[in-house]
Amino acid sequence: MKLLLLTISLLTFSAYAEEAKKNTHPTREVSIIVTKEGYYPKSLSVFEGEKIKFYVTSTVEEPNCLIVESHKVFMAANKGKVSEAEVVFDNPGEFAFYCPSSKNDGKVVVLKKFSPKREVASDKGEAQVWMPKEY
Repeated sequence: MKLLLLTISLLTFSAYAEEAKKNTHPTREVSIIVTKEGYYPKSLSVFEGEKIKFYVTSTVEEPNCLIVESHKVFMAANKGKVSEAEVVFDNPGEFAFYCPSSKNDGKVVVLKKFSPKREVASDKGEAQVWMPKEY
């Protein structure tokens, strides 16, 4: 009975660990401040596949917001309060963020993640073996 419970526990943990590995994205935290002049910073650069955690606040009394419509992010930006939201940008490109009430706008530039192509000696067909010059 103990062996059965141990086996079930190990299988459950193994399945959970695999699922957690698939859903893990590196996280980048970004702070955006709404000022009289607009968003600061006005442009962000991130890599595809990263989870972006937005922190938004305002320095002005008027109500503001931050909307990334393409990724369903809708955040209030109020003076003295910090709003939080998370989103994953899976595809490279430029994505606009804005606030219709204050006419502020900016963009998130999602860069393609570079993954170098690695060559392995065993993939070249023949194994290359070093031989002394005498042979």
